[in-house]
Amino acid sequence: MTSDYLKGSRSLDEIYALIDRSRADAAKAAQAKFHNEIETAISAIAAISSIAGARVLADSRVASANVLINAELAATRLLADAEIQASKVASEVLTKPKEVVEAALLEIGRHTSLQLAGSAQQSVKKIQQDAEAAIQVLRETSTIAIREVQALAAAVAEQTKHDAALAAQKLKEYRETARTAQEATSDGDDAAKIVIKAAEDGSIHLQDAVKRTMAQITKIADEACSSVREAARAAEEKIKDGLEQASIRLKGALKAHL
Repeated sequence: MTSDYLKGSRSLDEIYALIDRSRADAAKAAQAKFHNEIETAISAIAAISSIAGARVLADSRVASANVLINAELAATRLLADAEIQASKVASEVLTKPKEVVEAALLEIGRHTSLQLAGSAQQSVKKIQQDAEAAIQVLRETSTIAIREVQALAAAVAEQTKHDAALAAQKLKEYRETARTAQEATSDGDDAAKIVIKAAEDGSIHLQDAVKRTMAQITKIADEACSSVREAARAAEEKIKDGLEQASIRLKGALKAHL
């Protein structure tokens, strides 16, 4: 984006053409040129921020939805596993002698409880890993946007400084043969100062915009990351609830046959 922007920047030829007729008009034209280019750069920076912010927010919503969906699936699997073991309990009662049923049921309960707990733990770990991976992507997106903003601003500031120096030098040169050299030099120096000041003011304005934009990008990224972490915490609670419900179902099946 930086190179594309600079390709569209106007040359100084029009300003140079004015110098022979009026240094004051040439200085004003240079002021207008720098002002327009700085404002164009600020608009480009705002576009970078807007696109990055939209992408970060969209990615955070997708990531949050994914961890919640995965938690729902994990909780459902836990309950399904408990139901399978409950059916196994009923089968044990029907197919084995009464004297061995109690020991078998206790073993099923112990093994299944450990299995459910381990499955829940793995699901929580996966949720946390997915959330952190999503957050890393969000951070990278915002970092790339900030680098683009900084690169564009630096290139524009450097180009503006370079153009201002060239224009100022042209304005200082004596070209008006109808006036004294001293008067022409004085006019040229004053006009040159106007041009340099315009470029400096423009650069300050640009840097202020960069700071605001970087702060905004960072703020959006921080909020998006917080949303993903909040979704991950909700997902963990969902899995814990699923484990609790599965344990209750398993204990109920065991109790009915012990």
